[in-house]
Amino acid sequence: MSHAFSSRVDELLKNSELDSSAIEKIRGFFDTIAAEPQFPKILDLLEKFPNVFENFIECFLLKEELIKGGISKSQWQQIVDKEDAQFRKLQASNS
Repeated sequence: MSHAFSSRVDELLKNSELDSSAIEKIRGFFDTIAAEPQFPKILDLLEKFPNVFENFIECFLLKEELIKGGISKSQWQQIVDKEDAQFRKLQASNS
């Protein structure tokens, strides 16, 4: 990860209420996606909307916890797909 991106990630993490273990997990995740072309846009959004970042962290840590507890990645994907379907229904009803 470039120094500029690393500084931005540091700032996001500094403002969160995560313990050092969670910070390292999130930092590791960002390291894995830093080379993606959309990474700067992702950082822009997370900086602009701090609540999105907090929700992202909660989902990331929940996934980690569930996988440690024995849920498979395919079961996690089923949960995500179900939530996505609910969200799309809400969007459709608000249109």
